[in-house]
Amino acid sequence: WLSKLNMVFFTPCFLFSNISSVISYDKLLAFWPIPVFFVCFSTFSLLSSLLVNRLVGVKPKFRPFVVACTMFHNTNSLPIAVISSLAVSESGKVLCWGTDDTQEAVAARGITYAMLYAIFGNLLRWSYGYSLLQPSQPKVMDEEEHCSRSNRSMYRITSSTTALLFSTRPTQNNKNDSDDDKQASLKCARDGPRSRRSLAAMLASTAMALHEHMSAPLYAACLALVVGLAPPLKYLMYESFLYPILTSAIQDAAKASVPITLLGLGSQLNAFSRGDNSHQMMGQEVNTKAVATAIGIRMGLIPCIIIPAVAAFLKHGTRWSLVATDPVFGLMMIVLGCTPTAINLVQISQVTGAFEDEMLRVLFWSYAVICVPVFTAIVFVALSIVQYFM
Repeated sequence: WLSKLNMVFFTPCFLFSNISSVISYDKLLAFWPIPVFFVCFSTFSLLSSLLVNRLVGVKPKFRPFVVACTMFHNTNSLPIAVISSLAVSESGKVLCWGTDDTQEAVAARGITYAMLYAIFGNLLRWSYGYSLLQPSQPKVMDEEEHCSRSNRSMYRITSSTTALLFSTRPTQNNKNDSDDDKQASLKCARDGPRSRRSLAAMLASTAMALHEHMSAPLYAACLALVVGLAPPLKYLMYESFLYPILTSAIQDAAKASVPITLLGLGSQLNAFSRGDNSHQMMGQEVNTKAVATAIGIRMGLIPCIIIPAVAAFLKHGTRWSLVATDPVFGLMMIVLGCTPTAINLVQISQVTGAFEDEMLRVLFWSYAVICVPVFTAIVFVALSIVQYFM
């Protein structure tokens, strides 16, 4: 219940406060390479996971899990911690953009790049990622679905019969023009409300279909985009009387999202250490091939694709964007593209009840074992590339 509460309340507050306060038209125009890199990184991750899934023979049931772990990575806590530490270290001198640059400015620019990138990641994570981490549907229809389909079939047969009866008119030789006019008037009177009802039904079905692919965090992210990109609404939320009443309360509630996510992860780790996980209680085994494939793609294959792509942009992209000359930008794009799997994916797994133990193992091995040596090497490579091209 705590994970569900986090997903329907605290996480939407977290997304709304972070997105609406950062996004604006000016930043989107100035930092247009960030969404371009996000699309490229997501495409690379999707294609790589689909290809490797087939090559290593991952079961079709676990392929969406591997895709989710590969596509959705840590875009908030780890990149922000890296740039905040580098800005105050000796290595931070490499990241200075001009002679008058300061450590505070270096850290601020890096956090801005990370937050803008995280906006697009959260939108995709809570839409497509949420749909990937759903339990597999059984092939056999249950009784309710069978009755529903039977009712729909009977409705179609009845509608067809009714339409046939309405379309069949008796052919009489003595029918005059006045009778034809009356029937035409009755048909128009009957079809008018029917067309309005059909339009309303179509709109309602479209709204319901859209709602099935939405979630509370995704609604909050979309609302935050509207507020952030509309200057009057942003002024109303952040500079008017609503700020101490509403916006400040949302920001305070948002601070509980990450601790609750870590609390849920800790409870699963405790259950894992005692051996009373859901797979063992149901007599099932964790799919280690899917876990190893997800970690291998995310921490091994993806950096080999992203690092050359960012290096090529730093070399040739200065003619298209001024931000390509900022050393912090090059570092952050490499860091953001090579981070481990996002921690809040475990929150989605806890709510949906799908791939809980597999997700726990991916996060444990990624952060506790692999992240320190591999990600340290990635940061050193990123600093070397930035120093070489700048």
